[in-house]
Parts: sequence; C-alpha cells; structure tokens
Amino acid sequence: MFDEQEQVIRYKWDSWTGSGYRLRYDAADQAHSYHVEDCSNHVVMDDYGCSDLDEALLVLNRFFSIDESAERNRIAKWLPNQRLQ
Repeated sequence: MFDEQEQVIRYKWDSWTGSGYRLRYDAADQAHSYHVEDCSNHVVMDDYGCSDLDEALLVLNRFFSIDESAERNRIAKWLPNQRLQ
C-alpha cells in the first residue's frame, strides 16, 4: 500500500498497531537511498539501508515472499524512472 503523505510503500501493514514493513526512498542518502524499515507499534525497530532497488527487494524477500517483477512495476509507478536504475 502506497502512503502519499509519508512517501512510503507499506507491506504486511497493520494500521491499528502501526506494524509491518515500509520501503522508503531517500535521495539525500546516496550510499543507501532505499530503506526497508521494520516497524512495530509505530516505531522503526530496524532500518536496512540498501544501495539500490535490487538490494531492497532482496531484503523484503527475506521477510516474506514477493514477486520481484510485480514489485518493480509497482515501484516504477511510485518513483521516477531515473531512480530505478
């Protein structure tokens, strides 16, 4: 689920508890521009800084099974194309 206000894509998200995973893009952090955040009760418990989208998808795939091709297409709608390369 994409959250326009926070600029994140949420996975396995429980709105009531604020728990699940978020994918966030941070243009200011050039070394780790993609962040996979593991949240529990509205608090980021772990932040996996990833250098590119491929690494971020691998991190997400460790927590649950994803279709990388489908996620790449979904993320392409969220981010401008130049960020996906």
